[in-house]
Amino acid sequence: MARKRNGWTKLLDMPENEKITDADKEILNRLLLELATELDLHYDDEDMFALTPSFKVIKDGVSLLQRWGSTPHPDVTRILARYNKSHQ
Repeated sequence: MARKRNGWTKLLDMPENEKITDADKEILNRLLLELATELDLHYDDEDMFALTPSFKVIKDGVSLLQRWGSTPHPDVTRILARYNKSHQ
């Protein structure tokens, strides 16, 4: 069952036959890494403010991975720290 929240679909209950696999976790981890590294490569610290919506998605993805018992790639964590530092 899904519910709309701020324009995004939020999964509430996942049926038993649709459990998250290790492959699903790896795909999400790789997607987060690709997005984070692209932002890291193409934007300077002073431009990070413009990327807040993208970093919100990355943070949500990291939270999801952690909820699933998985650890995000260390580079994703490092890039998030860079973003957070630029907003202090």
